[in-house]
Amino acid sequence: MKNFVIVVVTALCVAGTGLELSAQTVPYPIQPIDMKRVKEIEKCLNDAPAGFGDPYSNRKAWDRLLLSGQYNSFLRSMPGYQMPGFSKEDYFSLSKGTESSSGRGLTMMRKRAEGLSKLTWAECLENKNRYTKRIEVALRDLIQQKSWTSPRSDHGFKNYNGIAYSVELTSSLYAHTIAQTLYLMGDKVPADLKKLALDALYIRIFNPVMETFKSNTAERQNGFLTDMNNWNHVCLAGVVGAALTTLQSREERAKFIAIGEYYSGNGLKGFGDDGYCGEGVVYFSYGFGHYILLRESIWQATGGKIDLFKDPKVQKIAAYPANIEVINGVYPAISDCKEGARPDGNVMAYLYKSFRPGSAKYDTLGVQARTGDNRMSVMMAFPNSLTKSNLYPGRIQPDQADIRFYFEQTGVLVCRPNPGTSANIGVVFKGGNNAESHNHNDIGSFTIVQGNQIMAGDPGVIPYTANIFDPKYRYTYKTIGSFGHPVPLVADSCQQPGAGARSKTIRTGFTREKDDITLDIASAYPVPGLKKLNRTMVYDRQNKGSVTFTDAFEYTKPEGFETAISTRSEWKQTSGNTLLLTRGNEKMLVTFSSPGNQLLLKSEKIAEGGTPYTRIGISLSKPITAGEIIITYKPQN
Repeated sequence: MKNFVIVVVTALCVAGTGLELSAQTVPYPIQPIDMKRVKEIEKCLNDAPAGFGDPYSNRKAWDRLLLSGQYNSFLRSMPGYQMPGFSKEDYFSLSKGTESSSGRGLTMMRKRAEGLSKLTWAECLENKNRYTKRIEVALRDLIQQKSWTSPRSDHGFKNYNGIAYSVELTSSLYAHTIAQTLYLMGDKVPADLKKLALDALYIRIFNPVMETFKSNTAERQNGFLTDMNNWNHVCLAGVVGAALTTLQSREERAKFIAIGEYYSGNGLKGFGDDGYCGEGVVYFSYGFGHYILLRESIWQATGGKIDLFKDPKVQKIAAYPANIEVINGVYPAISDCKEGARPDGNVMAYLYKSFRPGSAKYDTLGVQARTGDNRMSVMMAFPNSLTKSNLYPGRIQPDQADIRFYFEQTGVLVCRPNPGTSANIGVVFKGGNNAESHNHNDIGSFTIVQGNQIMAGDPGVIPYTANIFDPKYRYTYKTIGSFGHPVPLVADSCQQPGAGARSKTIRTGFTREKDDITLDIASAYPVPGLKKLNRTMVYDRQNKGSVTFTDAFEYTKPEGFETAISTRSEWKQTSGNTLLLTRGNEKMLVTFSSPGNQLLLKSEKIAEGGTPYTRIGISLSKPITAGEIIITYKPQN
């Protein structure tokens, strides 16, 4: 396929990224399907379609799972299980103003897909026809459901009213879930119902995708093809997976493989060349977890002849979860992630069986038995590409890498203590830019972990509201904008969004005793008189460890300057320039100073619908033209 570059204007808030309307350079733009490539792919395919796992009729495989005992609790819970119904009230709750977010309608929609998966798992495990009729009823109900699309994505309710159909996160989930049910249930699904399901897949999913290439434009409902975020891989995995599971025509299946092979490059482009995921660990699991599904679908359909893991960037991306971990299994809540977020266990197991990046501790990860999904959970429970061989052995990173990881191209540094020492404090220091997907205007932000507690730093995300992805309103939320983050307030100005607001690395110095890095973050602030704003972090591994941040600034005329501590720890001021943070069993001393200047302290409780946290502002007592504010965090002795 040709690989050329065009500029596409995309309303990123529609795709759920939370960025402003902007022009993007799309590495893999919309173009006609390459039929030469399709013919090459056809030669790799079997005559019949197939999905993940085996149909229920392979009793040896399903009885093995049944006898494992891992599903006993699930099966005991299923006789009284009721498939969730479709609620028109929930679907329209956002548009009618009865809810502040689309969560109610989206949850209802996805619970129905989960219900079909659970019933399918139960019947395939037991094979007693106890759930067969209920699966048939559920399938007919879902096929007739007016919309497979999330209420947020059903613009003008065209899906609900049957005017046009959108391929997005939820509709692609429905497509693949229905396809897997048809495949796993085999002859237990009546022929007429199979035809109705296939017709619905064509009308709602396959045809709308193919129409995109006929018109040679990326219609908004199929913008996932050129998205450079989690939408790309999530939608492609559902569409391609459904096609490979249900379509009899080898040529049709080959076309969808060609689509997945080509356009998934856009999703990979959204990751840093160093493997960094700007969307954070939750969306890493979601987005890249679906890249795994897409890869596995294509790998199985072509007998391993087409492998999306051969892209050398993939191995760097696969190492992201291990590299971004701070210490003791704690990860930063960067972008739209909550405190306590961790990468998905099955995604991690798949990646570490594939590549073995990071520390040896990840080698013990096992597959988690799940039944709320009949795609990833089935794929992991049955033989797959990992069963045949370890194709990408990779290497265990040396001890020196364990004490730090530097995403050099992105400007994100993770610092950890030396093994076997008394230090038990780690930090993530974030550079990057303010046009990243799910961005929070957070250049220069950080997360400090002591023991297994986040003592201070990035507060994470608040619950999604109706306008949280609207560029006009997104950064009016303090937690999404820079105000709620531990970054400066410059001449009363918060950080601005956009790719022009980006960090520049001035210097780095890494040793076994100390790591230090200086970022120029001045471009993040729309302050004409700002001549300089450098933030330096020094991480000291000696003794019990410490982290020091120094903000050095300069204006053309006297202005105010403030920096902040964001924390969910209990805190108190113990002296004029000292705070004590307490969380769980951990205590941390914070000292602050500004040579030659007096500092003022003020605090504000912020919740915005999420878990409350405190912003402690540390400001100059009067405007000045140049100066420094220094803050040091260290465990209490």
